[in-house]
Amino acid sequence: MAAVTIYVEGGGDTARGLQQTRLAFGDFFSEFTGSMPKIISCGGRGKAYDDFIAAAENDPDAFIILLVDAERSAGGRLPTEHLAAPPDRWNLDGIPDDRLHMMVQAVEAWMIADRDAVRDYFGQGFNENPLPGRPPETIPKDDLKRALENAGRDTKKKGYHEISDGTEILKLLDAATVRNKCGWCRRLFTVLSRETGVALP
Repeated sequence: MAAVTIYVEGGGDTARGLQQTRLAFGDFFSEFTGSMPKIISCGGRGKAYDDFIAAAENDPDAFIILLVDAERSAGGRLPTEHLAAPPDRWNLDGIPDDRLHMMVQAVEAWMIADRDAVRDYFGQGFNENPLPGRPPETIPKDDLKRALENAGRDTKKKGYHEISDGTEILKLLDAATVRNKCGWCRRLFTVLSRETGVALP
């Protein structure tokens, strides 16, 4: 079994936001209790890439994962191809594809995939109608956030905020439900299961 470290996008530029993001992803990956990946929330997407590359160069034998929003449709491309293409143009030479993972098209797709969790979070006044009915990974990033904003507008939350609301929803998600509907999430969990030795249902 390998020790796994995940450099993840999210958390903004405050210590509180970074901590909230780290704890939320810890809850999402709770099936790996006993072999929990170390999660490092990096803030911006570019910072996640920079930190990941620095860590990979510093310890090439460690199993280090980069997890970022895809920002757009990933199509049938490998992560290396997607992230090396414009607008990112990231240099990923020598990085195995199983170290590169994406939330397609953004982490909010995982939330849309588990409507029960989103409904439970927003509570009274939640309006499910704005949530798109098509497969979560086909929904553009801006549409995902707009849908959650509109769905939560008439609740006590008064809409959707990426850090304060997003991290709390992430804690509530059923990972099995998400990976059943999001192939890129399933890919990540398959790699984590292989590396940690933790079997998944």
